[in-house]
This record gives sequence, structure tokens and C-alpha cells, in this order.
Amino acid sequence: MKRRVTVLDYLEENYIEIPEKTAVSDENGEISWGELRDRSRALSEGILRKSGIGEKKIPIVIFMKKSITHVIAIYGCLYSGNFYVPVDINTPEARLRSILETLKDYKVLTDGKNLERLKNIAEDKDILLIDELLSGSADDAGFFETERRLRSITDSSLMYIIFTSGSTGTPKGVAVRHRSVMDYIESIMDEIGMKREDVCGNQTPFYADMSLKDLYMTLASGAELCLIPTGYFSFPVKLLQYMEEKKISFCMWVPTVYRIVAQFKALSKVRPQSLRTICFSGESMPVSVYEYWLENYPDIDYWQLYGPSEITGSCSYYKVDKNRKYEDIIPIGKPYRNTGMILIDDGEIIPVSDTGRKGEICVYGSCLAAGYYNNEEKTVAAFSSLPGELGYDERMYHTGDLAYYDNEGNFVFAGRADYQIKHMGRRMEPGEIEAAAESLEIIDACCLIHNRQKDDLILYYIGQGSSKDITKSLKDKLPSYMMPTGYRQVEMLPLLPNGKVNRKELDAKENGNGKEG
Repeated sequence: MKRRVTVLDYLEENYIEIPEKTAVSDENGEISWGELRDRSRALSEGILRKSGIGEKKIPIVIFMKKSITHVIAIYGCLYSGNFYVPVDINTPEARLRSILETLKDYKVLTDGKNLERLKNIAEDKDILLIDELLSGSADDAGFFETERRLRSITDSSLMYIIFTSGSTGTPKGVAVRHRSVMDYIESIMDEIGMKREDVCGNQTPFYADMSLKDLYMTLASGAELCLIPTGYFSFPVKLLQYMEEKKISFCMWVPTVYRIVAQFKALSKVRPQSLRTICFSGESMPVSVYEYWLENYPDIDYWQLYGPSEITGSCSYYKVDKNRKYEDIIPIGKPYRNTGMILIDDGEIIPVSDTGRKGEICVYGSCLAAGYYNNEEKTVAAFSSLPGELGYDERMYHTGDLAYYDNEGNFVFAGRADYQIKHMGRRMEPGEIEAAAESLEIIDACCLIHNRQKDDLILYYIGQGSSKDITKSLKDKLPSYMMPTGYRQVEMLPLLPNGKVNRKELDAKENGNGKEG
């Protein structure tokens, strides 16, 4: 049996076994596995021919709309022996500059539609146009150079960097190796699985780690990846009609999307017939929303997945028991094989028998990211040595998430240990939003609080600006999903004895308790 080292091994297998089968589709067309492999390799040859990177392996920023071309860009970067960095095309200029400054030595791969946005941000010599790279003529020299670069990739080579929110206002680049993704693919396929005849309906943008499930489960199984137009997720009936048209059978979405469908009772109008598996990821699925879907689809499988970017996608899974009545929350389950998860409280590892006792989730194993790219300080703070009784010279990641064990040994999510928040399925640091707000002349001081019941981002602030003025100014500084959804103008922010803002007091006003989740 041939050993798989990178995800490209799966693509090469699909190229041989199912070259004519649809690999990826979007609203504009589709591409087969054979075409995807050939165009990705052609792009690799173009990158190596035009970039002038020589022997170096560098980050290649992918700056384009989610599409079939974007998927080609991902695999083309990997074939070239480099690692890719997907970035939101709507990223404000200041944030994009910060990302590029963190990367230092890089190239940006874009298309003609987004080239103008990069002017005055990246130098011309660092910008690669995918249209030009794919239009170049193939030759033996380019083929052999791609082959040579491929052989230089090991499972410890970096595969991608995904940027998350940073507490100081500076984004953090989570760097992940090939081995972590390969381990993840095998883990999630072993437990949840995906069939070659499945059609996976993609919701998550490629610059978010949740998209790894869609990209690489379809790659490993040979299933079709269907890129659902982003706008459809705001119109549930239109979304369901598209699912019916495309015969989508597999969905891995944030609970917010499932909630919108339930809120509008959209399944009473359109009920896609091909659906067989639903996964919730990014946050805990509200029980009432799950029950709505279960009522309409009593015979399909439901899975709750959990895991931050730093552990490559997800580290635990839970197959929802359709015969069980869940009172408050659905568990996040147990770790995948080859993944370790423990709870730590005051430096002590909580035994599984100590049910109900909350501790911080810490994760270890091949799933761990390499760290934060070019940010040793943050890496050291988040990744520490695993307790000696569990392993020798191993690392573990401190998630900052709290959980406890139930009577079946499942992990049950219990909120955040710090003030990091999850909004619409995305983790973010209030500090980054606050830093952007406090950079405005109309704001003197502020504090962001997450209203968990409504999933609103509430900005408490001291200043003279109106909510309309603040929103207008912040649009140039923050991505849309990080924009405050409500404002509270106050004369004073409550302070702790050390002079820091008393977040717990403000959180209690919004949520009725002192725990941020």
C-alpha cells in the first residue's frame, strides 16, 4: 500500500480512479477530478516559473472569492511545495497590512477582479495573477520542477496558515503541518465518514478552519464539493431550493445557519430529499434548533463537532442520540483516535469520574498546529508541556474553553475561561474589536460584551460618537462578522481595583451572570 504523506496523494488517486467525476461545483459550473488535478499542477508550474522564489518554501496568500478557481489555487500552491494563506477579500486594508507584515516573505495569488484592492498594499513583484499563470504553456522543465518540489515535502512541512483574531488587535496566524491535516482527515473519515456519491454543501469560507472538513473530506472520499453561494444563507427558502437542485446530502455548518432555517420554518416550504448527514460545528447547537431539524429529518445522522483552529479543524465528535431528550446542551463528545483531551483545574488533571467539575480543555497529539507564525511569544503562551505522566516531551494546547464530564465520559462545553468569544460560529478576541474602536477619535474608551442569548456583539463605550458614526468608521477597520451589532453609550466603564475594566459586571448586565462563553 502506497503511503500518503500529503493531501495531494488523495488528489492523485482520484485522478487515476475517478477522473471524470465532478470534484467541485459552484453557481457558475463544475470541474472534474481529472481537470482539478491538471489545472492545479499547471498552476504550480506557473508559480515556480514566475515567482522567482528559488529553493525557498514561502507562504502564498490566496486573495480571491470562494470559487472553483480558489480550490485550484489551494492545490496549486501545495503542488508548488509552498503553503497557502487564505484571506477574506473584504478584509480591511489595515488588517491585511498586518497579516502581510506578520508573514514577512510572501507572494499574493489573486485574480483580475481583486487586483486593484492590493495596490499600495503589496508590491507588484509579490503579486501573482492566477489568470496569467494558468495561461502559460506547459513544458517538461515545469513538470519536472513541480515533481522535484513535491518530493521535497515531508509531513512536517507547513501546509497552510489561517489567521484568527488577536487580543492586542494584531491577527494571529495559526500554522499547520501536513501531518496534522492527514491525521485529521483519517480521524474524521473513520468516525463520521463520507461516501463517494455524497454531495457536500459548503457554507464556511476558505479563510476559516471549519472549511477543512468540506475541502479534505471530499478530497479523501472522492465526493463532490458544492460551493453554495454565500448570499443564499440569508434566505433560507432559496438555500433549501439550491440544496434540492444540487442534491446535497452532507452539511457541516455553523448552528446559526440551521437556526435561521428553523426560525423561518423554511422546511415546511422546501424539504431537500437527498440530505443524510448534518454536522454542527463552530459552536454548540441549540437543542431547540436540533429538535426542529430532527422533526423534519428523523432518519438522518446528526453530529456535534468541537475544536479550535490550533488543533486543525476539530478534536472531538459526538453522534447525537435521537432517542435521548437533551435538556440544555448537546455534548461535544470524545476525542478522535490519536488525539488526547484532558480537563485541567488549578493545575490538576480532572479524572473522568469527577463528573460536573469544570476545567479548561487541553489537547495534545498530531492534531496540534506548529504554532503562531512568526509569533513566538503567543506560541509559548498557548502551547505548553504536557504533564509528564501523559507523555515524554510532548506539547499540549490550552484552548481557553471550559468543559466538564457527563456520566458517559463525554465532554460537555461550558463556556470560555477568558474573554474570547464565539459569534456566529467564529472565535474572536474582543481586544481586536476594542482596539479598532478606540482608534476612532469619537471613542475615548470601550469594552465589547457578547450577548449570548441573542448572539449580539455589544460595544459599551465612552465618547461622543453616535452608533451610526461608529459603524460607518469601523467598516474600514473590521471584517463584517466582527462588527458590533449593538451599542451602549455610558459615562463611565466599571473598573476593577487594578484599574482594568470590570468585564464581568458588564457581562452580568447583558447575560444575567458573570461568565462569558
